Amino acid sequence: MENTRKKVIIDTDMGWDDILSILYLIRNPTIEIIGITVTGCGEANLRWGTIIAKTLMDLGDQTQAKICVGTSTPLKFNHVFPQSFRDNVNDIMGLLGSLNPETSIDVQTQPAWEFIADTLNKTEESITILSLGGFTNLAKMLELCPSTRIDKITEIYAMAGAVYVDGNIALFNDARPEWNQGPIYKTNYAAEWNVFIDPVAAKKVFKTHIPITLIPLDACNYVILNPDYVDKITATDPIARLTKDIFKKVTGVDKEAIPVPIFDPLAAVIMAGGIKEYQAQSEYLDVNITDTAINNQCGKTYIVDSGSRKITIVQGVSQNEFAINFSNMINGKAL
Repeated sequence: MENTRKKVIIDTDMGWDDILSILYLIRNPTIEIIGITVTGCGEANLRWGTIIAKTLMDLGDQTQAKICVGTSTPLKFNHVFPQSFRDNVNDIMGLLGSLNPETSIDVQTQPAWEFIADTLNKTEESITILSLGGFTNLAKMLELCPSTRIDKITEIYAMAGAVYVDGNIALFNDARPEWNQGPIYKTNYAAEWNVFIDPVAAKKVFKTHIPITLIPLDACNYVILNPDYVDKITATDPIARLTKDIFKKVTGVDKEAIPVPIFDPLAAVIMAGGIKEYQAQSEYLDVNITDTAINNQCGKTYIVDSGSRKITIVQGVSQNEFAINFSNMINGKAL
């Protein structure tokens, strides 16, 4: 199995859904995590996101994985999550202090984009990238390391965008009074957060020839996080306990005041082949990169007539198939 495992770099902003994705992939015998690159453009602040990444790799005894720090500065704009929200994410909703793994892995001094570039330039095998946050680290690789062998990327799987459905910027902004950040957020019904956080970076990645499978809100909206997911986790080891505790937090006292799709774990399961059949189409996509105070469309992903290559857009998925595959993997019952 070792030689047939898919080699994956996970680029992540370390939200709760990113953590669930990583726990699933730690458990997955078909996946080898070769690196975690953390971005501070997203849910967790960069320092805390790095600590979480290290803790998860320690917890899973993933000594082969390199942990690299990215940037907190997007290529353009200053779109950010409310700090009160980030404060809660920074300690995994109060769960971080309970995690005390025996393994300890060092964080690399090499910046995230250099690590990705060096890995691609040196590898004899193809690399898959799972993008679970904004595209800033990948865009900086394209910008600062232009000779990178991007042909060694089999595919980028990204939880990002909203193509035929509403985005979640205004919805999130209005969910709680303390999350209100003004008209740029309040009037944006078009964008999804992972694109909105750095739309220029998303646009740059979309314009490459790298194969991309996008798992947008169109697909994520089919898989709503329900409290009964908790009961499907029956294993009692540290990975399973953390998974169960996160489910409890997000569906209980820490739940957002809006229906919560499963988000990033859906991208992880699709990337790993855990869902065999789903609806998808291929289109050329572009990204709006103009902020306005009225009817803001910045970060909107939309179909255009031409481009460097078409992007696969996942549209419809089975919530039941996701739930069975995810829980079986966490419980150590890989299908």
